[in-house]
Amino acid sequence: MSTQTLETVKKAAHTMTASARKQGYQAEGLHLYMDADGELIYCRLRMKHPQTGDKWIRPLSRDAKGVWCELKEPPFPDGKPLYLLNKLAASPDATVILVEGEKCADCLTKLGLTSTTSGAADSVRLASWQSLAGRNVMIWPDNDTAGLKYAQEATDKLKTLGCKVKNVDIAALNLPPKGDCVDWLQSFEQLNGRKATAADVWTLPVIQHMPERVEAKGSDSSPSIAASGAIPSPESAVLPDTPPAQTDDEIIQWLASLKPLEYERVRKDQAKQMNCRPAVLDAMVKTARLDEDETDRLPFAEVEPHPEPIDPAQLLNEVSDTIRLFIVLDTDQAHAAALWCALTWFIDVAEIAPLAIINAPEKSCGKTQLLTVLGRMAYRPLTASNSTASALFRAVELWKPTIMIDEADTFFRDNAELRGMVNAGYSRDGFVLRSDPVGDSFEPRRFSVFSPKALAGIALEKHLPDATMSRGIVFNLRRKLSHESVSRLRHAERDLFAGITEKLARFAADYSQQVRDARPALPDALSDRDQDNWDGLLSVASCAGAEWLARATAAALKLSGEGETTQSTGNELLADIQHIFERKKFDRISTADLISELCEDTEGAWATYNRGKEITPRQVARLLKAYGIASKTIRLGAYETPKGFELSQFSDAFVRYLDTP
Repeated sequence: MSTQTLETVKKAAHTMTASARKQGYQAEGLHLYMDADGELIYCRLRMKHPQTGDKWIRPLSRDAKGVWCELKEPPFPDGKPLYLLNKLAASPDATVILVEGEKCADCLTKLGLTSTTSGAADSVRLASWQSLAGRNVMIWPDNDTAGLKYAQEATDKLKTLGCKVKNVDIAALNLPPKGDCVDWLQSFEQLNGRKATAADVWTLPVIQHMPERVEAKGSDSSPSIAASGAIPSPESAVLPDTPPAQTDDEIIQWLASLKPLEYERVRKDQAKQMNCRPAVLDAMVKTARLDEDETDRLPFAEVEPHPEPIDPAQLLNEVSDTIRLFIVLDTDQAHAAALWCALTWFIDVAEIAPLAIINAPEKSCGKTQLLTVLGRMAYRPLTASNSTASALFRAVELWKPTIMIDEADTFFRDNAELRGMVNAGYSRDGFVLRSDPVGDSFEPRRFSVFSPKALAGIALEKHLPDATMSRGIVFNLRRKLSHESVSRLRHAERDLFAGITEKLARFAADYSQQVRDARPALPDALSDRDQDNWDGLLSVASCAGAEWLARATAAALKLSGEGETTQSTGNELLADIQHIFERKKFDRISTADLISELCEDTEGAWATYNRGKEITPRQVARLLKAYGIASKTIRLGAYETPKGFELSQFSDAFVRYLDTP
């Protein structure tokens, strides 16, 4: 399953649970049902009320158009799929632990165990069990009559498929009424001062057949396991020296869950059994430990979508007005900035992420202020000034944030790696190739660098390469006059930006498919690259109606329609030569006369091109060679045959590289 699909589902889940959250329910889990190949089939949303304890559980699936908006299961004519099918397929020889409910299965999976569920206690007859055919299965039911019934029905079903089935002896665990494996894991930690491991689970007592009824021991407030720490008696216990039928990944997860001293005692033996050096095993266990609960270390706040549907036109007006509240901008620039800010929330469906290039001729023009304001409303803003390129492309791969870079005029200087990453991250298929350590060697790895990025600096046209400038929407700021007044950002209303980002999150959740399918008419006056830059912004504007689409088109023509924001030296030479031929009405010209005409303007580029002196014939030849144009002998009058050029030599280059005169 792709990261894009996961982000889309998360946003849909936020939207579909809005009414429940208003009633006080809190999210407990988003359970993804996948096929054996890891492709998402449907989801289940789990919420719980902290005061009443009531549960809110709903399925989430796609509608006929492929939008995640249906609170119902898709049809399953051959039976509902088991949970975590992809992990079952990845560990075909592992013993499977069957539990009631996705929450229990997730807890055991975190221990490195292979676990699954068909759902609640009454789900056995509705499920498709074929994926467990012929496997070893240990059933861990809940501690109630419904749990015993589930275990018995599942046992009967699995034995018809050739499975070897055992059941956890829940009567020996001293669980509270309705207690499950989650309760056992929590109580184990309380009694033993450490978290349970996969090895602890394999020591649970098992029986071949479940009793006809259960007499739950203890109470809701009593410990969930015996004071002995749930070590069973020899008569009923299964005590393997090591967990049975575990894959390498499962063993790594088990080792990562051990305390340092416990791990030190087993590391050499485990490395020997896995046929690797202890140092390699140490590195793999360290990586597994670092992977746990990555979301707790996010450098930005995750935003809950607004509980009510939003009006896109009204929202874009609000974003544009908020920008102009703090920054001196003309109307077209404010509209473009609002659309760029909104587009960052649609990064999952966008194909191009144009740079926001905030440029100023001098200090005190508000460039840092605009960057900050955009960062307050952008999707997952990540300030990255002075960060290394290595840290940035790993951050983009992991989080897909909006990168905010201030002082780009100095930050980009002599940093070719960073420039390459920024340029490559312009399109969805952009990536960088780097080496990652694997054991004692290195392996190549692709890192996706596609994400929104904003750059701010002074005279960026002098410091950024043409390839970078052409990939952006340029906001040229100016120093405000004495009569121009803006608010100070530190005096902004406390919840101003929080309310806007919630609405932008809801905008993306409700309109992602519409933006993905949009094909706005792009002005012919824009170059191909500029059309790419504005395509996503106009797609967002199209969701807000005809008025905003017209505003976006006007902004595109104003900010990008007056020609390329930068021009190569060769292109500038072509344009000046075209002007000379048109002005003089020549059809041919000598190289000497061409240089004389080019240098006639003493303030032009060519009068001082050669280190303060006029451009030379050799330099002209070198610049024109890139366009397939070379000087030749021409006839001027009856007797002159100097080196020069004919107009016909430039016809193709003029059409291809210059605007129509």
